[in-house]
Amino acid sequence: MGKVKPISPHEVNHKIPDCIIEAVNMLINKKWDGYSVTIYQDEILEIVSVENPEPDYNGDKLPRKEIFDNHWLDIEPLYRKQGWDVEYDKPGYSESYRAYFIFKPKMKVVYGEPG
Repeated sequence: MGKVKPISPHEVNHKIPDCIIEAVNMLINKKWDGYSVTIYQDEILEIVSVENPEPDYNGDKLPRKEIFDNHWLDIEPLYRKQGWDVEYDKPGYSESYRAYFIFKPKMKVVYGEPG
């Protein structure tokens, strides 16, 4: 066998830009109702993306195509590691509604002492 090994899942460089995490954090804080938060994908994109930047664009927002091409909205695992249950839903074929995330704190199951 050669010296080159297949990449492991932990070695994949899939770093989500800070501005996306900052936008989601801000929306969670803004919309928190004490139980859950629903954040629409387009709310995040409105904060962090630009639709069709010029070739020499060097602004603060990320090109929308780049966000989707790099899967930078695949934020669920990051927030799950921080104690959230995260659901994502988007319209399927022939459906039309806004894609959204629902964040809820993970519930810990506590079992009583046998009595």
